[in-house]
Amino acid sequence: MGAGIIDKKGILPILKKSDFVVIELGCGIAKKDKNSIGIDKVDSEAIDIVADVNKGLGFLPDNSVDIIYSSHFLEHVDNLKNLMAEIHRILKPGGKKKGLVPHFSNPYYYSDFTHKTPFGLYSFSYFTNHQSFRRKVPGFYYDFNFKINKIRIVFYSPFTWINIFRKAFTIVFNSSWFMQEFYEGSLSFLISAHEIEFELEKA
Repeated sequence: MGAGIIDKKGILPILKKSDFVVIELGCGIAKKDKNSIGIDKVDSEAIDIVADVNKGLGFLPDNSVDIIYSSHFLEHVDNLKNLMAEIHRILKPGGKKKGLVPHFSNPYYYSDFTHKTPFGLYSFSYFTNHQSFRRKVPGFYYDFNFKINKIRIVFYSPFTWINIFRKAFTIVFNSSWFMQEFYEGSLSFLISAHEIEFELEKA
């Protein structure tokens, strides 16, 4: 086990033998799935493994994890490319990376000085050779490859009366890939989105 890694429940020695493994990265004080393995660099009751993932996931074996989930975590990572490569390495074939990241038009994104990477509709296309959008981006930079199963733009506001309209935006602008691209290319400077929900599959 690497320096600075604290396996609070002795999970790592038996991880490879487990039938179904779900990990939550950067889960903080509460996990979305109580049966998942919570990993964060700041210890709390919800954390199972204390580790700074900016230093990699070398403490996790290859092809050992079925699902990796994170919510508003990837934007805090120092080197996203390196972490995505590590995620691909530890996922089993067909394993999935699911999560939420803030959309670049979200005004709250820029209020948090710990945010390092803004995300848009095409951000995860840089990690795949299976591109579905009309606008293509280079997906050949890296020696790992994900299949994009889902990209969904979420419109949300903490103000209830505005949120009524934003729920409608979520439905309309996710009705097709064309509408998603039309929104981001032509309307995102007028109507801000809240986040992107995504699912990637190890190809």
